[in-house]
Amino acid sequence: MKMTKLISDAPELTKIKAKKLLKENSIGKITYRKNLLQARTEDGMDYIQKILLEDQEVKSYSCSCNHEEILCPHLLALLMKWAEKPIKEVTVDKTPKATLKNTKSNLKEILDGADKEELIEFILSLRSYYKDIPVIIRKSFLSSTDEEFIRETREELLSLYHGLKPTSSKEIFSRYFNKLLSAHEEARHEAKERNYLRATLLYLLLFEMVSLPSVGMESFLFNSHYIKVYQEALFPLAEKKYTVRESQMIFESLRSICVSLKDLSNITTLLRIMKDYITTEKDFDHYYETLLLVYEKDTVLPYDKNNLLYLEYELLMMIGKAEEAKELRRENPSVPEFRFMDAESYLGRGKLHEALLIVRDGIEKAGRNWDELIRWLYMEASILKLLHNQEQYVEVTKKLLTLGEYRAYTDLKRTISPMEWHGIYEKIIEDEEVKKNLKGVYKRIILEEKDKRRLLAYIEENKEFIPEHYDFLSPEYNLEASRILSEFIEDSASSANGKRDYEYLAQLVEKLYIYGQTKLGNDTIMNLVMRYKNKKSLHAILFELKDSYSQSGPYMPE
Repeated sequence: MKMTKLISDAPELTKIKAKKLLKENSIGKITYRKNLLQARTEDGMDYIQKILLEDQEVKSYSCSCNHEEILCPHLLALLMKWAEKPIKEVTVDKTPKATLKNTKSNLKEILDGADKEELIEFILSLRSYYKDIPVIIRKSFLSSTDEEFIRETREELLSLYHGLKPTSSKEIFSRYFNKLLSAHEEARHEAKERNYLRATLLYLLLFEMVSLPSVGMESFLFNSHYIKVYQEALFPLAEKKYTVRESQMIFESLRSICVSLKDLSNITTLLRIMKDYITTEKDFDHYYETLLLVYEKDTVLPYDKNNLLYLEYELLMMIGKAEEAKELRRENPSVPEFRFMDAESYLGRGKLHEALLIVRDGIEKAGRNWDELIRWLYMEASILKLLHNQEQYVEVTKKLLTLGEYRAYTDLKRTISPMEWHGIYEKIIEDEEVKKNLKGVYKRIILEEKDKRRLLAYIEENKEFIPEHYDFLSPEYNLEASRILSEFIEDSASSANGKRDYEYLAQLVEKLYIYGQTKLGNDTIMNLVMRYKNKKSLHAILFELKDSYSQSGPYMPE
């Protein structure tokens, strides 16, 4: 086949990858001898390409990245580079002095016979050719050990999981959780050792386990926390290089998870992450089949189906099938992502009112899906800002604040003049729905505005924050803040145990002395001594503090 036709007929995904390799200057050591074009391409590891040419026609080709005669990105990149600028001279590889001329000779005899300088040159030449020999060996001689290890670990985890019951003892639950944490540590170790395949497979397995139905509250809390940990761990691993066989194992594992899980509430997030692992046409085919398999399941919720449709749209765009992607978008106009794209399109063309209609429809349909609702509200806020509709902009900001979005407050403050801000701030902070978010944005806002009056009222209801803000509230509200601090100290002493806790209480009492509340400090110490008579170590620390702040001279009444 003609070289130009072979290049033009190559799949789009292969072309994208080949162009990336050329841009990164990954191809090196090109040689051309007796119609045989050879090169070495660095793509996570070194791969060797061989192409037999005859009058600009490609007779055969192969690449060490796979054992099949497929036109991989490495081969295509070499063809593209050769078509642009062929070479005439032959580049001869430098051969190290310490070579294995006789393959039947004993390696020890060869190494013993080489002098020190030869050995150093030989080792350095290996290092220059193979920067990561352990990884190359694992990739070149991939065995079934990874599959066996994952299978055994999965069987053990499933056995422990099926043994869990709401009435099970703490030891049974601990055994299961400890095995999960052990597998997690193993995954981290494998990633550190650059065995990225096994690390990826382990994180996928752990994701599967924490996606199984929870057994009891402890199991629910564990799963809720670690499912996000495992998702985040997969992101950096997607950037690593995998051979064809390794990619196949990864996508087979993904398919197995999608088949086995009944609750697919978290699967769309996983599928979005795993999209980044696609590097070849086979990866794309495996992934696309899995995506369709999940979409056809009866247990997938409508919201998740919408996410899967948008994911399919992204895949079609990725391989250059823009028309098919647009058709998919036209057939599913109710998908929130497509609606959001429509609103952005109107916004980009300056059609603010048309965009606002779509946004408000999106807000209504979002319901209790907070992530989607917040996204729509932020867009509504940006449109209202452009329309200079301050009143409605403030109302949208209040809605975002009730959802815990502090950024909405800072965005609003930047757009309001200092002369107007105090009135706007009062409207926001007096809103009953904003006040309900007591332990979230409400506190951050009153601290940002240095509103000591409201902060004092807030701390009256939440005394645990007084140590953090006592210095800030004094001296304007010294009496009130000192009273709250004294009450907090006495309440906290009930759970204090050990020298460290006692010293912390003494530090809090010392604050009362520092801010002039000597009598209250003394009373607090005596109350603690009387209420907790058995805590002798606490008494000693408190009395030492009291003595250090007592009058040095005789008492003189004022």
